[in-house]
Amino acid sequence: MTSLATLSALPTDFAIPLRDNMIISLKGEQSDSYLHGQITVNVNKLSEGNARHYAHCDNKGKTWSVGYVMRHKDALLMLTNADAGAHSLAQLNKYGVFSKVDITDATNDFTAILISQSAASKLLGDIFPTTDFSHLPPSWESNSSLFAANSEYGVVFNSGFQRGAVIAVLTKEAAQRVMSRLEEQQVCEYDQVVFNALQIESAHATLDEENVAEYVPQMINMHALHAIDFDKGCYMGQEVVARTRFLGKNKRAAYPFKLSESVEISSQETLEKQLGDNWRVAGKIISSATLANETWLMAVLTNDTQSQDLHRLTGNHEITCYPIDLPYDIEQQASNIVRKRR
Repeated sequence: MTSLATLSALPTDFAIPLRDNMIISLKGEQSDSYLHGQITVNVNKLSEGNARHYAHCDNKGKTWSVGYVMRHKDALLMLTNADAGAHSLAQLNKYGVFSKVDITDATNDFTAILISQSAASKLLGDIFPTTDFSHLPPSWESNSSLFAANSEYGVVFNSGFQRGAVIAVLTKEAAQRVMSRLEEQQVCEYDQVVFNALQIESAHATLDEENVAEYVPQMINMHALHAIDFDKGCYMGQEVVARTRFLGKNKRAAYPFKLSESVEISSQETLEKQLGDNWRVAGKIISSATLANETWLMAVLTNDTQSQDLHRLTGNHEITCYPIDLPYDIEQQASNIVRKRR
């Protein structure tokens, strides 16, 4: 496995097996209707040709997990990080006893791999033979769906990252075939930490154990990733999520930062913001990724934070940084519900 000093040194062709993630499977007669009532996106409109970012909340609108939801054969699959996924799995099973649905941890049945778009056809061409990976739509634009393709061996979809890449969720046999081709195709393999850094670079939030059930989805920018369908039916936490939007109560957002040195970020670390000659606590770091020569982190701050606002680590005042401009718009437009009420 190749080490990486900085994201700027990432080669064109790369692959990252996602060994720290969880895959949740829902199967059964009522799997669609059940999951539709649990997560923030419209499951009824989810097809084999698209995937979606999602958020899964408690009844107070606080987020248990975020990630991707997709279809494969007769199952709905949710891909998220392991910490948050454990909470979602427990809560889905808690309420699922009242529906005809089997909810399982399918992590041992599949392997998820992030693959650069340029290497996708070399590694996945025979698994998804009808997919032209060289002409995938740029999924970070305004379209709410992420392009997806299905086969008997799994599903592949756009990651939504700024750097063109796809995520393949494959059966174990198919994943082993893909990984065995890396050296032959001169594709570099990297550890999960590089995936984590790419997530932060593209301002995709994740929640570790300490941050589960702490934030309404809009506070971690899930609406900007089209992960909330405000016009769908009821789901867990909908009242709070909707009120946060329609009453303009959300005053926070998640911002990425890059440190030009390797720094281990401790759990529960916070950032302070400079105000004149003083500093005050600005917000909490929710994720970080430490490479050999740089560190990426994401923090929830006030949503009027500007790229020229100087911040520092509360636990190490010598380390200062500026937020990176978000790659998307966090302003929320009026929905059809608002128009109907006027």
